[in-house]
Amino acid sequence: MLVDLARALHVSADELLGLAPLRDTPSPKVARLLKRIERLAQLPDAEQRAVLTVVDGFLDSFSPAKPRRRAAPPPRPKRKAS
Repeated sequence: MLVDLARALHVSADELLGLAPLRDTPSPKVARLLKRIERLAQLPDAEQRAVLTVVDGFLDSFSPAKPRRRAAPPPRPKRKAS
């Protein structure tokens, strides 16, 4: 039963029992996602907003009951008074 619980939690039985320290490294899937987010952070602000708008729209299409915060649109140019 302990082995099954450790497998379900993706930790070793020693980690579960406190005999070994928990690993601080993220799973490979999370590590890949973090690398992508770091690359996104290097983009200029306008490109970051564009990417986040696409991602938010994609996520919203899968959970319409809980909409995500969208990136702010770029400022509109002011019109001259005539």
